[in-house]
Parts: sequence; C-alpha cells; structure tokens
Amino acid sequence: MTQKPLYNIPKGSELVMDGRCWRVDRRDDCMFDLSDVQDGECITPSVEHVERAIRDRSCDVTLPAVAAKNRELLEYTGGFERIEQLSEQAQRDVQPRLAGMLAMERLEAEGFKLTQRGLNTDGMLRRRLIARAREISMEPSLAPKARGGKVFNSFVWPQGRTLMRYYKLFQRFDRNPVVLADRDHLKGRREPRLSAHQERFIEYVLNRWNSKLQPQLAPLVSGARELFDVPPEEHARGFRFPSITTIRTRLKAISEVVKTIGREGVRHATNLLGAGSTSIRALKFGMMLETDQVYLSLFSKPDGSVAGKVIDPSSASDELEENEICRLWLHVIMDVATREVLGWILSETADADHSAALLRMATRDKTREKIRYGCKHDPAPPVGLGVVSSDNGSAIRNASTFAALLGIGATPMLGRTYHSSDKPFAESFFGPLQFQVLNFYAGYTGSRPGELKEVDPKGSASLTHDELYGAITRYFVDEYPFHSHRGTGMFGATVRQKSEEAIRLYGKIDPPSQRDRCLHLGVKREATTTSEGVRVFGLPFNSPALLRFADGQAKKVLVHLDPDDLRRVFIVAEGEKKVIEAHLSMTVFNDLTLEEAIEVREAATRSNPMQSALHEGHLREAIADRARRSGFFPDSRDPSNYQTIAKLEKRAARCLKISTASSAPMKHLVAPGELMERREEGKTRLSRPSDQQRDQRTQEPAETGMNRTVLPPSKETKF
Repeated sequence: MTQKPLYNIPKGSELVMDGRCWRVDRRDDCMFDLSDVQDGECITPSVEHVERAIRDRSCDVTLPAVAAKNRELLEYTGGFERIEQLSEQAQRDVQPRLAGMLAMERLEAEGFKLTQRGLNTDGMLRRRLIARAREISMEPSLAPKARGGKVFNSFVWPQGRTLMRYYKLFQRFDRNPVVLADRDHLKGRREPRLSAHQERFIEYVLNRWNSKLQPQLAPLVSGARELFDVPPEEHARGFRFPSITTIRTRLKAISEVVKTIGREGVRHATNLLGAGSTSIRALKFGMMLETDQVYLSLFSKPDGSVAGKVIDPSSASDELEENEICRLWLHVIMDVATREVLGWILSETADADHSAALLRMATRDKTREKIRYGCKHDPAPPVGLGVVSSDNGSAIRNASTFAALLGIGATPMLGRTYHSSDKPFAESFFGPLQFQVLNFYAGYTGSRPGELKEVDPKGSASLTHDELYGAITRYFVDEYPFHSHRGTGMFGATVRQKSEEAIRLYGKIDPPSQRDRCLHLGVKREATTTSEGVRVFGLPFNSPALLRFADGQAKKVLVHLDPDDLRRVFIVAEGEKKVIEAHLSMTVFNDLTLEEAIEVREAATRSNPMQSALHEGHLREAIADRARRSGFFPDSRDPSNYQTIAKLEKRAARCLKISTASSAPMKHLVAPGELMERREEGKTRLSRPSDQQRDQRTQEPAETGMNRTVLPPSKETKF
C-alpha cells in the first residue's frame, strides 16, 4: 500500500538537505524532482525519503512565499536578516523605533485610528504614543526634552509620514525589527569610480601578487605599470593607473584564506587556516592512540659537563662522542579518549627501534620510572593497543613498525601530510610541555630560531639526559594528569577523571598480550643451542622444551627477547611448528631490564688499569709456584727433556711393522694334548686322534707282537 504524502511541499519550495540547497521543480505522490540551487544538479528522491528526513530534523523546508519574502528582506536590508547582525550602535538606534512601533500597535488595538496627519497634528495622540513607547522601553530618552533641570539626550521623534512608513515595513516583514535600521550602508555612488581597464590592471597586479614567490606589492606595481598594455582608446579617455593605496585597499578586502593559498600553497593553508575537527574520535581507554615525535628545544649531554672542539665534517662520525652536546628527540604515545600519556622515550634519532621501545612502554607497567625519578602518583596502566594514528615520519612509516603493530593486533593509521586535523591531540601536546617544563632549564633554545637574543644555549647546557628524562617523567606522571583539560570531549575534566569515567562507562581496559609483545616488539637475535640452552647478550636461557628440541645438537634458532622483561624468551626454529618458551637461568637478572643487565656486567668487568696489572702479576707468580711444586714440568735447560717426542715416534714406527709365518708344518710342534704321548722317531702326530682310533690302538700290540705302553691323554697341564 502506497503511503500518501503527509507534508505540503509545493513546487518552488527550497529544501536544505545533506548540506545542499535544493529547489523543488516538480512533485507527485511518489517522487520529487529537485535541482541544486548552486550547480543545477538534479536528483529524484522519493516522497518517503524527504518526509523521513523532515521527521529526523535533517531537512529544512522553505515554502515559496517565505523564500520570496526572505529574498525581499535581504534585498531591502542589504543582506541583514537578524538584528543581532547589526553593530551595537545600530542596535541602539533601532530600540526607540521598535518601542514606537509596539506603541502604535497598542494604540491601534485600543481603537485609535493611526494616520500620517493624525500623528502630525493630533497632539494628544502623539503624547499617548510617546507615553506608551516610554512604558515599553523604560527609557527616559523617549520623552520630549524637558525645559530646565537636568539635560539629557532624547530621541527625536520623526513626523507622521516617517512613522507610518516604519509601521508598514514592520508589519510587512512579520514584525522583524531589522527593517527599522538605517540603510546608510546602501547609500553612495552607484556607478564604479574606476574604468574597466583600471579594474583589469588591479586584477592583474593582485594575481601576480598571489604567487608562491611572495613578491612585495610596491616593486610589483612599478614593474606592472611599465609592462601593462594600455590601448589607444584608453589613452584618449585619459587613462591613469590606480594608485598603490587603492590597490592596497583592494588587497585588504581579499579573504585571508585566499591570500594564504595563493602565496603559501593549498597544503599550508589547509594546515594553518583549515577548519578544525571537533569530533570525539574515541570513548574507550586504548581504543585509539596517537604517536608523534618532536625535536626538543633544549641542549643536553650525557654527563652534564660542557666542552667543545673543532669537528671535521668529512671525517666526523655519525655517532655522538662521549662529551658531545646534542638536542634530543622526544617520542610520545597518548590515549585519545582520556589524553593519558602511555609512553615517552628520549632518543638521539627518530627511527624504528625507538618506535618499538615506545610501543613497548605503552604496553608495560611504568612503576620502575615512578620509583627511579621520585614520582608521587601512579603512572598510566599498560593497555592493549587499538588504532595507532601517526604522521608520515620515518619513525613510524616503515616496514618493521607496521609489521609489529599488525602482529600485536593493532591497526596502524597514517595521517595526511599538512593536515593537522588528522592528528590534532599529540600535536597540541608539546606546547605546554615546552613552556611549562623546558623553558626553565639552562640550554633552552626558544620556541623558534633566534628567539632568545644574546643567549648561548649550547654554552649553557648543563642538563644530563637522565635529568631531562626525569623532569619529563615527573611532569607526565604528577602534573599533566591533574590539569583541567579543555580539549574536544574533555569538557574541563582532568585527564585522570576522564580515565576513571571511561573505564566506568565504556568498559575495562583490554590487557596487552605479553607473548605477542615479545614476539613482535622485542629484540631478535640469532643463536646456537648448547647443552645449557641458548645465550643472548651473554644471558643464559633454558627450558625442557628447548632441550628436547636441541637433542644435544647445535642448532640455529631465532630468539625473541623483551628488553623490559628478561624472565623469558620465545624461540623460533626452522622446521619447528611450535614457538618454544625458555626462561632465564641466571635469576639474579630477573628484575632488571636488558640495559641494566648489560650495565651490571660492564661494571663488573670495568676496573682500574694499574690495579689490574698488579693483580695480573700476583696471578702469574701463583701459577709459576704451583707448576714448580707439581714436578710435572722438567728443567727447560736439560737437552734430554726435548727427546721425548723422538722416542715416541720410533716406538710408534715399530708398532706399525707386520711379521709373516710359513704355511708348512713345523716339526718341533705337536698337536694339543699329545705333548706327553710316545711316538716313533721321525714321526709326528699333527692332530689328536679320536676316541675310536685310540681304542683300536690299544688292541694292536697283541696282533703285532710288540710290547707298547699307551698312556692316557693329558687332561690338565703340569706347569
């Protein structure tokens, strides 16, 4: 069933919908034919769509009669629609006239007939009108000037003709008081004072002035006068070039946005004068974060001492030397919903490694910094990262940082170049830090080059890197969270108040994944397995799973180490499907970071060179005494002590000789077991007879007639 139209929207009406003004060209029970007032674009929305927009208060309808009257009003007043658009003086001039019009309405309602003649000649009617107007406005200046006494400025009442003209205008434009204002701004010369060719010259100069080269106006006008072509007809009319004052007046009338675009470019104009953003982009803690880097306007050095030397640019190293003064980069990541600062890193460069350290700081506890630098309040808690918005700087826009963000489940988002509204929160954060913290330390360079006259920031630099980091840490933890914030969506609440409100209204904080944090934001090093596990940065890690994987062999593995937590590492190996977890074997380093552990090892090996030489001498004496007492080392001056190797070589040669034996039987040998047997001379038994043969032999002497004694075989040796 087709729904019947509900609202009366006749042809010629104007609809303000979707930010554009549409005119109704035709309509029926189902569709509208609309055309854009500005560019003439045509659309055909349904009646249901337009009426739904009217109910949702997203469509403003102006009927044809109302639109015509509005155009007439604007034409009469010269563009003013409301009395509030007038100047304060013009509004004060309208007040007594408005009181007179309201008084005339009351008199007419009481039955008085108002005419031009009556308002001029009828003194009683005129006095009644003034009295009513005075009652309405409660202004004594509406009364006629008193004779004698206190003198004050009074309103000069116009004649009846003027009063009636004001009254008819007031009624005609629906009692809008703006029509009672003076129209002096519409007076003046109607025809232009300058000829068309003079206007063309001004346009030519202004077009050349709006150049990226940013020329000055005076030399530009001088050059344009010499090269501007003036036809003979203009010379015949007495052509004269407009003065530079006239051109300056025209230049001031041009919009500042237009001048900035012409002389500095669209990108800079958008960044400088573009409309800001007032949208609330995040509500939950950790939902959206912003990162940025700033080059601090402060000179600092590691030990705080000041020294200088001449550096050859051709041979100078990129790395800072021990006492070299430098300015540092500050990396910051903050939560958009609450404006909490989740991480801050000082570095000598802006690169991917420090961006990874910044992301690790945002996802870990910062109690270590609180204790080390003497903060009184708790820092922001660790949080799982959602959308991470950043600019196009090389510190974030690189493959390793993008891969790390995607690996931990975050969504990287890059802002457009020269569009400060894409990332407004972190950009506006560095100003208060500079003027509230850095401005009070020696070595401060000012907010812009050359701002501080006769100040040597390099020579006065005395702040160490650690002291600077401590000052920034105390500001982020103890000061900034308790300032009243006037940013978009903060409404004057403090950062800590907003954090508590976000957790209460929109849910608790998403915890970070420590495993993903170590795998994607940690340090990667290749290592080889041993019987004791693996060693990374000199620290041993082991676990039963790692020993089962190594199986006593040396295998190449990739170790993922979290520099902020040395208690465990994650190991990835080729061909191994599972990620192996190993724990720190040297538990004395459990509570230290990687940097602190390396410092402990360096401090243990660092010593006084003279003391080391003395200890080395003591060690050599002890070793020599032990060797002498053992007797293992013979006298090195005896030549016989150097013949041992030659003797061993001769013995080894004899061991390598092979002897050979003849295959013929040897006569002096007998078979085993026949050593004590009697035998005929010249005969030898080579093998032991069997028992049957032996029995036969015992019977032979009776047949042969020979007397023989046969001894039994020997079973045991006699010697």
